[in-house]
Amino acid sequence: MRRPASQTNRKPRMAKAASFPAPTGGWIKNQNLATPGARLPDGSSVNGAFVLENYFPTATGIRMRGGSDVYAQIGDGSQPVTSLFAYVNGGNKKLFAATPSLTAGIFDVTSPPAVPTWLVDDLNEFLVDDLGNLLISQASVPTPVVTGLTGGDWVSVQFATPGGVFLRAVNGADTPLAFDGTSFATTPAITVVDPKTLSYVWVHQRRLFFIQKDSLSAWYLPADSIGGAAVELPLGGVFTRGGSLLFGSSWSTESGDGLNEQCVFVTTEGEAAIYRGTDPSVAASWTKVGVYRIGKPLGAKAHIRAGGDVVIATDIGFVPLSQAIQRDYSALSPAAISYPIETGWNDAVAARSFGWCCEVWPTRQMVLVALPPDDVNPAQMLAANARTGAWGLFTGWNGNCLQLFGDRLLFGSSSGLILEAEITGADQGAPYTSVCVPLFDPLKAPASLKTSLLMRATLRAPAEIVPQLSLQADYRISLPAAPSVSVAASLGAWGGGIWGTSVWGVPTVKGIFQQWQSVGGRGYAIAPGVQITSGSVIPPDVELVQVDMTYDQGDIVT
Repeated sequence: MRRPASQTNRKPRMAKAASFPAPTGGWIKNQNLATPGARLPDGSSVNGAFVLENYFPTATGIRMRGGSDVYAQIGDGSQPVTSLFAYVNGGNKKLFAATPSLTAGIFDVTSPPAVPTWLVDDLNEFLVDDLGNLLISQASVPTPVVTGLTGGDWVSVQFATPGGVFLRAVNGADTPLAFDGTSFATTPAITVVDPKTLSYVWVHQRRLFFIQKDSLSAWYLPADSIGGAAVELPLGGVFTRGGSLLFGSSWSTESGDGLNEQCVFVTTEGEAAIYRGTDPSVAASWTKVGVYRIGKPLGAKAHIRAGGDVVIATDIGFVPLSQAIQRDYSALSPAAISYPIETGWNDAVAARSFGWCCEVWPTRQMVLVALPPDDVNPAQMLAANARTGAWGLFTGWNGNCLQLFGDRLLFGSSSGLILEAEITGADQGAPYTSVCVPLFDPLKAPASLKTSLLMRATLRAPAEIVPQLSLQADYRISLPAAPSVSVAASLGAWGGGIWGTSVWGVPTVKGIFQQWQSVGGRGYAIAPGVQITSGSVIPPDVELVQVDMTYDQGDIVT
């Protein structure tokens, strides 16, 4: 006799599997939350992340960023480091730092005094400021080479003349300085204009150009000169939106017969005037190309050179000048390099609308945008892969200024510290956590509830790392507390090897590590959360490749 359908044994429900590739497309903040595949302005699809903190997106995965450590301290620790600038002429390499204090000034930090041994051996003896930042003993603070200054926001440029290679520096408050490779001097003098009002300097066509603070006037010197009679270039009639000049730059663009170098003047109100020529005093050799809106710049140092282009951090995004001259201002935002993190960028602008600074780190293929630290907002930097354009967020890095010195990236903090990036596995001795949550995905069944069963992360690392995994559901982030240190000091760190066994200086071979974990949670649109904490003495060499999971999918409820 045939058994009724109601009595037929049902097959047990089979667990389903899903994979979340590493978000090589970086942090995404400009997409519909219900769209699991992010798209770039050119229409291509990328694997993106809903949260990406302290990871740097690469072409093959995402890697944990390195930590930061104290390079030097200047002053008494009560003043911020407001400027870092370098002089490089053959083997003569100098690094300088400045504070705004009358009792401090400019310091030579090329080879800062060594940190005393007692600071390394006895953690109880560390000096800590009111914010918990690590300070170095006063015995290791360098002596200023320039004192009696009223301003510390220096802008400098290196300029070669028949008389030598100089560093010319201005700050809009003090007499401009010239460094000849050995010492600073206020000579040769800049005349006609009040030199103390010059706030920005750059080189264009063998001339030094200057911005006069709080005005719409630029000034320039004779060719191949670092001093002498300055000539005014009044631009008040050029800009229609008012404001004042903020910075200038040389800019190269393709004009049909090769690259053509042009001079750019940028105002606080977000207008850029572009001129072509070599000598502003000769009408035949100085022509206005046009005036374009770019968005309000977020600081005098909030721009980078990218090849011949100039990319400017503005209130509407990280905008290449080459795009600003081709598009209407209202359509410029989608052309910004920061477009994938548009709402995140806008939130950062709303919180901190000025004082940003930018730097390119070519060997790391990294662009860093430092958000000015304050008493309300946490210390943060935005990091972009210069090759892929993917973004991430670095937390815990307090940077008023950025400077590349050789292949070392340094940034100045609010407590008189100069910190070096990506040289340890901790931030000034304190652990930090990397967090990744890929974009949420309904897994082709938006009306079905998914219950997580097992999860594993695929990691490339020299030694096994066990990350903390969790399930994030329905576009809400509810991460567990940061795990304890997951990345420990491994082979190659002093004191971490075995004498006669470990090989010093030989790169450690990476292995693939996968370990299933039981992870609970449920939701309709889901994403794995991956947290790894580093606190070692060497930078973590950890790359996330993908996350796999198994889950139970419920029936659609009608």
